[in-house]
Parts: sequence; C-alpha cells; structure tokens
Amino acid sequence: MSRRFTLLAVGLPVIAIVLGIVRAEWTFRHGRDFVFEIGGYDPRDLLRGHYLLFQLRVDPQAVREPCEDDAAQPCCLCLTRGVGDRVTSAERATCATARADCDGALQITDAIRAVRYYVPEAQAADLERRLRDAAQREAALAVVSIDADGRGHVRELQIDGETIPGSVER
Repeated sequence: MSRRFTLLAVGLPVIAIVLGIVRAEWTFRHGRDFVFEIGGYDPRDLLRGHYLLFQLRVDPQAVREPCEDDAAQPCCLCLTRGVGDRVTSAERATCATARADCDGALQITDAIRAVRYYVPEAQAADLERRLRDAAQREAALAVVSIDADGRGHVRELQIDGETIPGSVER
C-alpha cells in the first residue's frame, strides 16, 4: 500500500505540471496573434523576482455594436489586423459579433488588465529603462495570442523590434 501511495504522491503533481504545459502550448498553437502597443513600468515582487508591468494600449475608435459588459452579452474589441499582424483598429462590439465579423475578438477585461512579464534579474534594470523609453516612442509591443473565447495571452514582449526573454504570470 505504501508503494502505491508513494507512486500516486509523485505521479499526480507531475501529471498536473505536464497538463498545464500542454494546455499553454495548445492555447498558443490554436490562438491568433495580434500585436499591440504597450506602456508600462517595472516594479519588483520580492517572492517571484523582477517583472515589467504593462497594459495594452487599445482605444476603441468606434462602437460597432452597443453592448453592456455582462455575462449574457459580454463586450469585446473587434480587431482589424494590419501590416505585420499589428492592430490597426479596434471597435467595441458584442463578442458574438466580433467573432463573426472581425479579424479577432478580444474580451474587454483582457484588454484592460495589467500584465506581469517576468524578466531575468541581471537584465531587469536595463529592461526597465528600455521599456520606459520605448513606450514613450511607441516602440514597445506585445504579441498577444487570442483564443477562440476572446481571451488574450501575451506570447512575447518586443522593445525596439527585439524580443525580450521572459515569461508571463498566468
């Protein structure tokens, strides 16, 4: 009995980790990528390390369809893709309309939430400065994979065209 218990105690956490990795990879492989301009700053988390905190800069240009952000009829941004997958326009609409008529549909809640992008400690101070400068020049971008439900997942951070190594808090 103790051998089974040991096997179960070791096996379940490993299976949970593997399933988490598979879920994240599946989301990135089946989502559609869009590129957003970002702005941000770099606080620190004593328990998890250095991170860059930013929000997507998305200003809906118009209202394609009036909506209230409730459970029955959630609001999304209707995204139009431009050159290099960069978002050229965003309009407010219901998620159903945005999924049917637009290049992509991003839930409003995901568009306005702050994103923590964890970076290597040795590069944190330099990346802070670079992000701050690039955000002022509108040269800081986030590649966001949007799944079928309209949830946005940051795939990578780019500063002045360079991909920044790091990971996102999930």
